[in-house]
Formats: sequence, C-alpha cells, structure tokens
Amino acid sequence: MREHTSRAVWVRAVDALDYVLGPLLMTLGLSLATFLACCFFFAILPRHDASFSTTLANLAGVYVFLQLYINYILCITTNPGRVVPSEADKRAFPTCRHCDAGQPPRSHHCHSCRSCVLEMDHHCVWVNNCIGYFNYRFFWRFLLFTWLACAMVAAGAAAPSRAAPPDDWSSKCFVSFPFVLCLCIGLVVFGLWLWHVYLVLTGQTSIDAIVRYRMKLKPKNVTWPCMQSNVSRLLGHPWWRAILVPSLAVRDHHESSASVTSMV
Repeated sequence: MREHTSRAVWVRAVDALDYVLGPLLMTLGLSLATFLACCFFFAILPRHDASFSTTLANLAGVYVFLQLYINYILCITTNPGRVVPSEADKRAFPTCRHCDAGQPPRSHHCHSCRSCVLEMDHHCVWVNNCIGYFNYRFFWRFLLFTWLACAMVAAGAAAPSRAAPPDDWSSKCFVSFPFVLCLCIGLVVFGLWLWHVYLVLTGQTSIDAIVRYRMKLKPKNVTWPCMQSNVSRLLGHPWWRAILVPSLAVRDHHESSASVTSMV
C-alpha cells in the first residue's frame, strides 16, 4: 500500500513538472531551430565566397530546415492516437484502470495526456505531446532532419573563412556558439535517431523494446522482407518518398479501434 502511494505521488510530481516544462521546452525547441537557421543563412554562409558549392549549401539548407519545421510542427499538432472511451472498445479490449477506455493491443496510458495512446512510443516534452500511431512518422523524420541540420551548421561553421577575424564578436555569437551547440545536439539526436531506425526496422515502439528487455527476451530477429514491410507500415510507401518529400499525410486509421480521430 505504501509503495503504491509513493508511486502515485511520484507520478503526480512528474505530471506537474511536465505540465510546466512541456510548453517551455516546446517553445525553446522552435526558438533554437529558428536561431540556428538564421545563423546558417545570415552569418555562416555569407562568410564563404560565392560559388557553386555555396549555392548548393543554400538550397540544401532551405530543404533541411523546411523539413525540420514541417515535421516538428506536425509532431506538436497531430493527435498521436488518443483512445476515446466507447462501449464497443470496452467489450473488445481490456479496460484501462486510469481512463476507463478500452485498451487496444500495444496501447498504453499516458499520465501527462491523461488518455491511452495507440502504439505509444513515449511522451516527448520537446513537442509537448505523446508520440504514437498517428504522429510517429513525423517524429522519426524530425529526428532525421534535426541531426542533418546540425551537421550542416557545424560543417559550415568549421570551414575556414577569411570573411571575419576568428576573435570577432559576431563570429563568436553566430558562428562559434552554433558550432558547439550543433555538435552537442547533433550527436545526441543522431544517437536517438539510430535507435528509432532499429525500432522501425523491427516494427517496435520504445515501450515494446523496454518490455522485451525486462522480460529478458531475445532481440527481434527480422528478415529483409519483414524490415521492408515495417518501414512501409510506419513511414509510408515508397519509403524513399515518405522520407525525402515533405508530406502532411497522416497514417491510415488504426485497425483495432474505431473511436480514434486522426487529427486534433
């Protein structure tokens, strides 16, 4: 009983912290992306002489930052797959003890969102939203283009230039600082993206992988056709277009619950 009470207190404390930090970190994330984009286009690239490679860098920067913004905003605004209580779901699935909704397979209750989420991966404070069935593909692409943007900014800032002396105040603020920032953020996000590449290939969520680890089950062994199917199911078909072409498309309606809306 005491253990249950302490856990409930801990959950409420984390929920309260998330309630405060969620909007702040989401705003910080959007502000950081804007700051890095401005540094790249207005401080870093102008340091280099006009050339074909600089023009390509400009075009690549527009594409990468556009993808970053689109997928970040879609992560924030898309309903991840919140399960609305319905009698049909209650008859078909076990009832969640927290929100009294029918709980389809692989759905989990999020205390921050106060609802069950289809194929919930995790609750992300940086988007102030859960990552689940309907917005996972946007989150995956957001990670991809975040580390690509960081790599571009860091590479551009590290390249030698005679446009400004190295100890110039503006260079320190808008070139050196973004370089260090992108190096740190890029490495962390790249590692997280690799983890989600593995999850996509094996058709798992983070929660699925954690459950398998706790149950001491062997890592999933999947074949090449199975990996192709998982990628198409989670990211879209064909996979290269789903990744490279900016898209607002949301995944098809989940087969196990008729009470879920796809968008807020």
